[in-house]
Amino acid sequence: MNEASNNPVDGKSGIGETITTALRQPSFLRVMLCLAATVVVFVGMRLAAPILDPILFAVVLALLFSPIYAWLRRHRVPTPLALIIMLVGLTVLFLGLVFILGVSIARFSGDIASYTSKLNDQVSNLQDLAKSLGISNVDVHSALKPSAITGAIGTVLSGVADFLSNLFLILIIVLFLLAEGPAMMNRLRASVGSDHPQVTRLTVFGQSVIRQLGLRAIVNLFTGAGVTVLLLVLRVDFPLMWGILAFFLSFIPWIGLPLAVAPAVVLAFAEHGVTSAVLVIAGVTVINILAENAVSPMLMGRGLSISPTVLFIGFIFWAWLLGGPGAFLAAPLTIFLILMLDTFPETRWLASVMGIGGSEPDEPAPEEEVVEPAEHPA
Repeated sequence: MNEASNNPVDGKSGIGETITTALRQPSFLRVMLCLAATVVVFVGMRLAAPILDPILFAVVLALLFSPIYAWLRRHRVPTPLALIIMLVGLTVLFLGLVFILGVSIARFSGDIASYTSKLNDQVSNLQDLAKSLGISNVDVHSALKPSAITGAIGTVLSGVADFLSNLFLILIIVLFLLAEGPAMMNRLRASVGSDHPQVTRLTVFGQSVIRQLGLRAIVNLFTGAGVTVLLLVLRVDFPLMWGILAFFLSFIPWIGLPLAVAPAVVLAFAEHGVTSAVLVIAGVTVINILAENAVSPMLMGRGLSISPTVLFIGFIFWAWLLGGPGAFLAAPLTIFLILMLDTFPETRWLASVMGIGGSEPDEPAPEEEVVEPAEHPA
């Protein structure tokens, strides 16, 4: 009999070590298992989107407001008083947004028939202008459909109003996260060690979201204020509402600002004609150019470097997975995905290509330990 037969325990040990070694090495089966697990997670997120959306929003907002809370704690403000200050400040902010947007949406919804009538009149003027220019085969009414346009604007604003109803729940979750966040991180460090890779990833994720979205918020504030002033000068109804929407929707890359300004353009056209609508488009274009080419490079140089292609694909993916709120959460969720890809050696190259992943030059990636089969004495 051979040696493995004489020593069954040693034979089983060698086989087990060989299997362990094979599982540690990259293989097609391991890749397929990871892909299957990823699909299951994404399907679960899509089904749970109505519950996940306010929670994810609260996590992002808690990260954004955490420096203020940390500043209060560093200045020896007692924890209960710091939480009360954050509660009052966030409540005033959220109630202000709800009041401004809620009143404006209610007024727009009440006057939607009037705006439709004005839009019909302006479209008729365009039709007459086309006929006077000898373009008689163009049906402007069929192309623009005023009732459909105003109905679409009303639908969008109704969606915004529905989201505002979740602000109270988001506020409560934010306060809990601000109060329990430091203690939870301390317990995590105590249980797994402060130098554990996953703890480091979570810390980097929080810092990255604060930098990326904080700097983006400054650029968006410039854009929103510019849009508000422009619409005030041009006497377009609800300038503050459109400015607030421009601020928030500008977090959505590339298409957010056009979506926010399109209703204002339609209102300018309905109230004051083509010239006013063109001035709105030109003014918003100038404001966006100044924000993206003057303010943004000055600030974003201090932030992260995420590939624009990756950010755009992430926007499409997260919007499909989580709905409209996923478009707002595209940047932080993409950052989190990149950091998770950077955790595993097989996907670290992909994280590096996507923008912010990859190990630091002075921090070499840990090598996987390969277990060699033990040699048994004859």
